[in-house]
Amino acid sequence: MAEPVAVRLKLPSRILKGRDPVAELADLDDRRNPMLRLEVLDAALACLHQATQGDWDGRQVLASSAMRLDGILREGDSAFAVSTDCSGLERRVDETLHALYDKAAGAAQAPTACDHLREAFGKAYGLKPDPSAAYARAIKAVEAVAIPLFLPNAPEPTLGTVRSHLDQGRHKYEMDIADKTGAPADIGAVVAMISLLWHGQRDRHEGGPTTAPVTQAAAETAVHTAAVLVHWISTGSIRKR
Repeated sequence: MAEPVAVRLKLPSRILKGRDPVAELADLDDRRNPMLRLEVLDAALACLHQATQGDWDGRQVLASSAMRLDGILREGDSAFAVSTDCSGLERRVDETLHALYDKAAGAAQAPTACDHLREAFGKAYGLKPDPSAAYARAIKAVEAVAIPLFLPNAPEPTLGTVRSHLDQGRHKYEMDIADKTGAPADIGAVVAMISLLWHGQRDRHEGGPTTAPVTQAAAETAVHTAAVLVHWISTGSIRKR
């Protein structure tokens, strides 16, 4: 993996020209970039994950190595951990939060929803966070489960049209949780969460008076909100009356 890692990180050519590129990578250091060694680990995991696509034995070896690496990072009180799919490093988060994300990804009946949610989490908590991409992927994850259920025949559906459909048709749906009277709760909370997610993406269009970059905090909130919505929609917590 020395060559693909060096290429991915655009490292000096002397690393690959040396007698032992692996040793060169292992000893690599740069005072100007204290994250460099973590970047090498992150890139190595990504390259191995890509190289073992469809290779069950290779994936088992990768999982075993990733588990040992994660143990080292944990023992060293690192702020980073190996991602669930072993494709890179991610910022260590509360275990309860990670469990919610894993449960939502596992419940997603649409494979694309699972992929989008995992990508959103990685973009939000990865070694080099990308808040804008994380937010966009979070929306796509919800669209992937909501559109086939609520707007299966819509010509150009978006999360915005899902929001309008549910808002205007509140009398048609209910939740599997009860309200204070003991009856099935209405979907007001769902509409509010979708509205929050939809309106909060302030970088979706350029030139408007409220256009603004997506912050890291907003991206994390979007990913958490999307995880809850994906889980609710996928498990039938929102149903027709």
